[in-house]
Amino acid sequence: MAIMKLFNNNPYFKYILGTIIFMIIVFIDLQIGLFASRTVNLLIRVVYFSIVAIGFNILLGYAGQISLGHAAFMGFGAYLTAFISNNFGLGFLPTIILSGLIPMIFGIVLGLVALRLERLYLAIATLGIGVTIEFVFREWVWFTNGFSGARLSRPEIFGFAFNNSRHFLLLATFILFLVVLFTYNLIRSKTGRALSAMRDSNHAAQAMGISLLKYKLIAFALSAFYVGLAGSLYAYAERYVHPSTWGAELSLDMLAMVVIGGLASIGGSITGAGFLVLVPRLVQDLPVIGGITNINFILTGLAMILVIRFMPIGIYNWFDYKVIQPFYYKMLNFDDPGGDD
Repeated sequence: MAIMKLFNNNPYFKYILGTIIFMIIVFIDLQIGLFASRTVNLLIRVVYFSIVAIGFNILLGYAGQISLGHAAFMGFGAYLTAFISNNFGLGFLPTIILSGLIPMIFGIVLGLVALRLERLYLAIATLGIGVTIEFVFREWVWFTNGFSGARLSRPEIFGFAFNNSRHFLLLATFILFLVVLFTYNLIRSKTGRALSAMRDSNHAAQAMGISLLKYKLIAFALSAFYVGLAGSLYAYAERYVHPSTWGAELSLDMLAMVVIGGLASIGGSITGAGFLVLVPRLVQDLPVIGGITNINFILTGLAMILVIRFMPIGIYNWFDYKVIQPFYYKMLNFDDPGGDD
Protein backbone atom coordinates (compact mmCIF):
# COMPACT_ATOMS: atom_id res chain seq x y z
CA MET A 1 0.00 0.00 0.00
CA ALA A 2 2.85 2.41 0.80
CA ILE A 3 4.34 1.79 -2.64
CA MET A 4 0.95 2.46 -4.24
CA LYS A 5 0.74 5.79 -2.44
CA LEU A 6 4.22 6.69 -3.70
CA PHE A 7 3.05 5.93 -7.25
CA ASN A 8 0.10 8.23 -6.65
CA ASN A 9 2.00 11.08 -5.00
CA ASN A 10 5.23 11.07 -7.04
CA PRO A 11 4.84 10.87 -10.83
CA TYR A 12 8.55 10.08 -11.23
CA PHE A 13 8.51 7.17 -8.81
CA LYS A 14 7.78 4.42 -11.34
CA TYR A 15 10.63 5.55 -13.58
CA ILE A 16 13.06 5.85 -10.67
CA LEU A 17 12.01 2.46 -9.27
CA GLY A 18 12.24 0.74 -12.65
CA THR A 19 15.69 2.17 -13.31
CA ILE A 20 16.99 1.22 -9.85
CA ILE A 21 15.70 -2.35 -10.14
CA PHE A 22 17.21 -2.78 -13.59
CA MET A 23 20.57 -1.35 -12.49
CA ILE A 24 20.64 -3.60 -9.42
CA ILE A 25 20.13 -6.62 -11.68
CA VAL A 26 23.01 -5.46 -13.89
CA PHE A 27 25.23 -4.92 -10.81
CA ILE A 28 24.44 -8.47 -9.66
CA ASP A 29 25.24 -9.72 -13.15
CA LEU A 30 28.62 -7.98 -12.91
CA GLN A 31 29.42 -10.03 -9.83
CA ILE A 32 28.06 -13.47 -10.67
CA GLY A 33 27.44 -13.43 -14.44
CA LEU A 34 23.70 -13.98 -14.71
CA PHE A 35 23.52 -13.20 -18.42
CA ALA A 36 25.56 -14.23 -21.41
CA SER A 37 27.39 -11.52 -23.35
CA ARG A 38 24.87 -11.87 -26.17
CA THR A 39 22.02 -11.08 -23.79
CA VAL A 40 23.82 -8.02 -22.42
CA ASN A 41 24.38 -6.72 -25.96
CA LEU A 42 20.68 -7.24 -26.71
CA LEU A 43 19.76 -5.22 -23.62
CA ILE A 44 22.06 -2.41 -24.77
CA ARG A 45 20.19 -2.42 -28.09
CA VAL A 46 16.89 -2.21 -26.25
CA VAL A 47 18.14 0.84 -24.34
CA TYR A 48 19.31 2.91 -27.29
CA PHE A 49 16.33 1.89 -29.43
CA SER A 50 14.09 2.98 -26.53
CA ILE A 51 15.58 6.47 -26.90
CA VAL A 52 14.91 6.25 -30.65
CA ALA A 53 11.30 5.23 -30.04
CA ILE A 54 10.70 7.99 -27.48
CA GLY A 55 12.04 10.56 -29.95
CA PHE A 56 9.91 9.16 -32.77
CA ASN A 57 6.89 9.11 -30.46
CA ILE A 58 7.33 12.83 -29.74
CA LEU A 59 7.02 13.39 -33.47
CA LEU A 60 4.25 10.91 -34.30
CA GLY A 61 2.43 10.18 -31.07
CA TYR A 62 2.42 13.65 -29.51
CA ALA A 63 2.77 16.00 -32.50
CA GLY A 64 0.97 13.94 -35.15
CA GLN A 65 3.77 14.26 -37.75
CA ILE A 66 5.14 11.34 -39.73
CA SER A 67 8.67 10.69 -40.95
CA LEU A 68 9.99 7.69 -42.84
CA GLY A 69 13.52 9.07 -43.04
CA HIS A 70 14.50 9.15 -39.39
CA ALA A 71 17.07 6.39 -39.84
CA ALA A 72 19.21 9.05 -41.52
CA PHE A 73 19.34 11.08 -38.29
CA MET A 74 20.40 8.03 -36.31
CA GLY A 75 23.07 7.23 -38.87
CA PHE A 76 24.25 10.84 -38.87
CA GLY A 77 24.58 10.74 -35.07
CA ALA A 78 26.54 7.47 -35.28
CA TYR A 79 28.92 8.76 -37.96
CA LEU A 80 29.43 12.04 -36.11
CA THR A 81 30.42 10.11 -33.01
CA ALA A 82 32.93 8.02 -34.92
CA PHE A 83 34.32 11.05 -36.78
CA ILE A 84 34.64 13.27 -33.70
CA SER A 85 36.07 10.48 -31.56
CA ASN A 86 38.65 9.44 -34.14
CA ASN A 87 39.71 12.89 -35.38
CA PHE A 88 39.27 15.31 -32.50
CA GLY A 89 39.54 13.14 -29.41
CA LEU A 90 36.67 14.83 -27.59
CA GLY A 91 35.30 13.17 -24.47
CA PHE A 92 32.14 11.12 -24.28
CA LEU A 93 29.76 13.84 -23.08
CA PRO A 94 30.62 16.55 -25.64
CA THR A 95 30.62 13.93 -28.38
CA ILE A 96 27.12 12.59 -27.70
CA ILE A 97 25.76 16.11 -27.24
CA LEU A 98 27.18 17.23 -30.60
CA SER A 99 25.91 14.00 -32.16
CA GLY A 100 22.43 15.02 -31.08
CA LEU A 101 22.64 18.77 -31.73
CA ILE A 102 23.88 18.60 -35.33
CA PRO A 103 21.13 16.17 -36.47
CA MET A 104 18.71 18.46 -34.61
CA ILE A 105 19.65 21.29 -37.01
CA PHE A 106 18.78 19.05 -39.95
CA GLY A 107 15.58 18.11 -38.13
CA ILE A 108 14.62 21.79 -38.12
CA VAL A 109 15.16 21.88 -41.90
CA LEU A 110 12.91 18.83 -42.24
CA GLY A 111 10.36 20.62 -40.06
CA LEU A 112 10.31 23.48 -42.57
CA VAL A 113 9.47 20.93 -45.27
CA ALA A 114 6.67 19.59 -43.08
CA LEU A 115 4.98 23.01 -43.03
CA ARG A 116 3.97 22.54 -46.66
CA LEU A 117 3.15 18.83 -46.52
CA GLU A 118 0.87 16.58 -44.49
CA ARG A 119 0.18 12.89 -43.97
CA LEU A 120 0.97 10.75 -47.04
CA TYR A 121 2.85 13.49 -48.86
CA LEU A 122 5.02 14.17 -45.81
CA ALA A 123 5.73 10.43 -45.45
CA ILE A 124 6.81 10.17 -49.10
CA ALA A 125 8.97 13.30 -48.88
CA THR A 126 10.76 12.16 -45.72
CA LEU A 127 11.26 8.69 -47.19
CA GLY A 128 12.94 10.28 -50.20
CA ILE A 129 15.17 12.39 -47.95
CA GLY A 130 16.13 9.32 -45.92
CA VAL A 131 17.04 7.27 -49.00
CA THR A 132 19.08 10.18 -50.37
CA ILE A 133 21.06 10.54 -47.15
CA GLU A 134 21.67 6.77 -47.09
CA PHE A 135 23.41 7.08 -50.47
CA VAL A 136 25.34 10.10 -49.17
CA PHE A 137 26.66 7.91 -46.36
CA ARG A 138 27.89 5.41 -48.95
CA GLU A 139 29.65 7.95 -51.15
CA TRP A 140 30.95 10.52 -48.63
CA VAL A 141 34.10 8.52 -47.92
CA TRP A 142 35.94 11.39 -46.22
CA PHE A 143 33.31 11.48 -43.46
CA THR A 144 31.93 7.93 -43.32
CA ASN A 145 34.80 5.84 -44.75
CA GLY A 146 32.29 4.45 -47.26
CA PHE A 147 31.64 0.71 -47.38
CA SER A 148 34.71 0.07 -45.24
CA GLY A 149 32.78 1.49 -42.31
CA ALA A 150 33.93 3.61 -39.40
CA ARG A 151 35.44 2.05 -36.29
CA LEU A 152 35.84 3.47 -32.80
CA SER A 153 36.47 2.36 -29.24
CA ARG A 154 34.18 2.33 -26.22
CA PRO A 155 33.88 5.65 -24.33
CA GLU A 156 36.00 6.80 -21.42
CA ILE A 157 34.75 9.13 -18.66
CA PHE A 158 37.14 10.61 -16.07
CA GLY A 159 39.70 7.97 -16.91
CA PHE A 160 37.28 5.04 -16.60
CA ALA A 161 36.95 3.06 -19.84
CA PHE A 162 33.59 1.37 -20.45
CA ASN A 163 35.12 -1.64 -22.20
CA ASN A 164 32.93 -4.07 -20.29
CA SER A 165 29.52 -4.32 -21.96
CA ARG A 166 27.80 -4.42 -18.58
CA HIS A 167 29.41 -1.13 -17.55
CA PHE A 168 28.27 0.42 -20.82
CA LEU A 169 24.76 -0.94 -20.25
CA LEU A 170 24.65 0.91 -16.92
CA LEU A 171 25.81 4.12 -18.60
CA ALA A 172 23.26 3.81 -21.42
CA THR A 173 20.49 3.04 -18.93
CA PHE A 174 21.27 6.19 -16.95
CA ILE A 175 21.10 8.25 -20.15
CA LEU A 176 17.75 6.64 -21.00
CA PHE A 177 16.52 7.54 -17.51
CA LEU A 178 17.45 11.21 -18.06
CA VAL A 179 15.70 11.14 -21.46
CA VAL A 180 12.57 9.67 -19.89
CA LEU A 181 12.44 12.32 -17.15
CA PHE A 182 12.96 15.15 -19.64
CA THR A 183 10.26 13.75 -21.93
CA TYR A 184 7.81 13.26 -19.07
CA ASN A 185 8.18 16.91 -18.08
CA LEU A 186 8.05 18.07 -21.69
CA ILE A 187 4.76 16.41 -22.56
CA ARG A 188 3.12 17.87 -19.44
CA SER A 189 4.39 21.37 -20.15
CA LYS A 190 2.87 24.10 -22.29
CA THR A 191 4.91 22.78 -25.22
CA GLY A 192 3.57 19.25 -24.77
CA ARG A 193 -0.03 20.47 -24.65
CA ALA A 194 0.54 22.53 -27.79
CA LEU A 195 1.97 19.48 -29.60
CA SER A 196 -1.07 17.41 -28.61
CA ALA A 197 -3.44 20.14 -29.79
CA MET A 198 -1.61 20.30 -33.13
CA ARG A 199 -1.88 16.52 -33.44
CA ASP A 200 -5.63 16.53 -32.86
CA SER A 201 -6.39 19.41 -35.25
CA ASN A 202 -4.20 21.97 -36.99
CA HIS A 203 -7.14 24.32 -37.45
CA ALA A 204 -8.25 24.10 -33.83
CA ALA A 205 -4.66 24.62 -32.67
CA GLN A 206 -4.33 27.74 -34.81
CA ALA A 207 -7.65 29.01 -33.49
CA MET A 208 -6.21 28.76 -29.96
CA GLY A 209 -3.19 30.83 -30.97
CA ILE A 210 -0.74 27.95 -31.33
CA SER A 211 1.97 28.58 -33.94
CA LEU A 212 2.22 25.57 -36.26
CA LEU A 213 5.60 26.80 -37.48
CA LYS A 214 7.06 26.93 -33.99
CA TYR A 215 5.75 23.61 -32.71
CA LYS A 216 6.36 21.59 -35.86
CA LEU A 217 9.96 22.76 -35.76
CA ILE A 218 10.17 21.85 -32.05
CA ALA A 219 8.76 18.37 -32.72
CA PHE A 220 11.16 17.60 -35.57
CA ALA A 221 14.12 19.15 -33.74
CA LEU A 222 13.58 17.21 -30.51
CA SER A 223 12.90 13.97 -32.35
CA ALA A 224 16.08 14.35 -34.42
CA PHE A 225 18.09 15.16 -31.27
CA TYR A 226 16.87 12.00 -29.52
CA VAL A 227 17.54 9.81 -32.55
CA GLY A 228 20.99 11.35 -33.08
CA LEU A 229 21.79 10.74 -29.41
CA ALA A 230 20.72 7.11 -29.80
CA GLY A 231 22.89 6.86 -32.91
CA SER A 232 25.85 8.00 -30.83
CA LEU A 233 25.17 5.28 -28.26
CA TYR A 234 24.82 2.78 -31.11
CA ALA A 235 28.28 3.73 -32.42
CA TYR A 236 29.87 3.37 -28.99
CA ALA A 237 28.06 0.09 -28.33
CA GLU A 238 28.75 -1.60 -31.67
CA ARG A 239 32.13 0.12 -32.22
CA TYR A 240 31.47 -0.05 -35.96
CA VAL A 241 29.23 2.01 -38.25
CA HIS A 242 28.29 0.83 -41.76
CA PRO A 243 26.15 2.68 -44.35
CA SER A 244 23.87 -0.28 -45.08
CA THR A 245 22.40 0.00 -41.57
CA TRP A 246 20.58 3.29 -42.21
CA GLY A 247 18.03 2.31 -44.83
CA ALA A 248 14.26 2.61 -45.01
CA GLU A 249 13.91 -0.66 -43.09
CA LEU A 250 15.22 1.00 -39.93
CA SER A 251 12.81 3.93 -40.33
CA LEU A 252 9.94 1.45 -40.68
CA ASP A 253 11.18 -0.34 -37.55
CA MET A 254 10.96 2.99 -35.69
CA LEU A 255 7.37 3.34 -36.84
CA ALA A 256 6.64 -0.23 -35.78
CA MET A 257 8.10 0.37 -32.30
CA VAL A 258 5.69 3.17 -31.46
CA VAL A 259 2.67 1.50 -33.08
CA ILE A 260 3.24 -1.84 -31.36
CA GLY A 261 4.26 -0.37 -28.00
CA GLY A 262 1.77 2.49 -27.91
CA LEU A 263 1.48 5.96 -29.41
CA ALA A 264 1.90 8.98 -27.13
CA SER A 265 3.40 6.84 -24.38
CA ILE A 266 6.86 6.69 -22.84
CA GLY A 267 6.27 3.17 -21.56
CA GLY A 268 4.91 2.21 -24.96
CA SER A 269 8.11 3.42 -26.62
CA ILE A 270 10.26 1.25 -24.36
CA THR A 271 7.91 -1.72 -24.79
CA GLY A 272 7.97 -1.39 -28.57
CA ALA A 273 11.77 -1.19 -28.62
CA GLY A 274 12.01 -4.27 -26.42
CA PHE A 275 9.57 -6.14 -28.65
CA LEU A 276 11.42 -5.43 -31.89
CA VAL A 277 14.85 -6.23 -30.43
CA LEU A 278 14.11 -9.24 -28.24
CA VAL A 279 11.23 -11.17 -29.83
CA PRO A 280 12.90 -11.90 -33.21
CA ARG A 281 16.05 -13.10 -31.39
CA LEU A 282 13.99 -15.38 -29.16
CA VAL A 283 12.12 -16.81 -32.12
CA GLN A 284 15.37 -17.52 -33.99
CA ASP A 285 16.16 -20.20 -31.42
CA LEU A 286 12.88 -22.05 -32.05
CA PRO A 287 12.78 -25.10 -34.36
CA VAL A 288 11.27 -24.66 -37.86
CA ILE A 289 10.25 -21.00 -37.39
CA GLY A 290 13.76 -19.91 -36.45
CA GLY A 291 15.10 -21.12 -39.78
CA ILE A 292 12.88 -18.82 -41.86
CA THR A 293 14.83 -16.11 -43.67
CA ASN A 294 14.01 -12.54 -42.52
CA ILE A 295 11.74 -13.84 -39.76
CA ASN A 296 12.14 -10.49 -37.97
CA PHE A 297 10.37 -8.61 -40.79
CA ILE A 298 7.58 -11.20 -40.86
CA LEU A 299 7.08 -10.94 -37.09
CA THR A 300 7.11 -7.14 -37.16
CA GLY A 301 4.49 -6.98 -39.91
CA LEU A 302 2.31 -9.59 -38.24
CA ALA A 303 2.59 -7.86 -34.87
CA MET A 304 1.58 -4.50 -36.37
CA ILE A 305 -1.49 -6.06 -38.01
CA LEU A 306 -2.58 -7.79 -34.80
CA VAL A 307 -1.95 -4.74 -32.61
CA ILE A 308 -3.83 -2.38 -34.94
CA ARG A 309 -6.72 -4.86 -35.10
CA PHE A 310 -7.01 -5.88 -31.45
CA MET A 311 -4.99 -3.33 -29.44
CA PRO A 312 -5.08 -0.07 -31.44
CA ILE A 313 -3.72 1.88 -28.47
CA GLY A 314 -0.62 -0.36 -28.33
CA ILE A 315 0.49 -3.24 -26.11
CA TYR A 316 1.70 -1.11 -23.20
CA ASN A 317 -1.29 1.24 -23.19
CA TRP A 318 -3.73 -1.66 -23.45
CA PHE A 319 -2.07 -3.50 -20.56
CA ASP A 320 -1.93 -0.27 -18.55
CA TYR A 321 -5.62 0.54 -19.00
CA LYS A 322 -6.92 -3.03 -18.70
CA VAL A 323 -4.69 -4.45 -15.95
CA ILE A 324 -2.37 -2.00 -14.19
CA GLN A 325 -4.73 0.92 -13.59
CA PRO A 326 -7.72 -1.17 -12.39
CA PHE A 327 -5.41 -2.97 -9.94
CA TYR A 328 -3.80 0.31 -8.88
CA TYR A 329 -7.09 2.06 -8.14
CA LYS A 330 -8.51 -1.01 -6.45
CA MET A 331 -5.56 -1.04 -4.07
CA LEU A 332 -6.09 2.66 -3.32
CA ASN A 333 -9.87 2.19 -3.09
CA PHE A 334 -10.53 4.69 -5.89
CA ASP A 335 -13.68 4.40 -7.95
CA ASP A 336 -12.77 6.18 -11.21
CA PRO A 337 -9.58 4.94 -12.82
CA GLY A 338 -8.12 7.00 -15.61
CA GLY A 339 -5.05 8.83 -16.72
CA ASP A 340 -2.18 8.51 -19.11
CA ASP A 341 1.41 7.44 -19.21
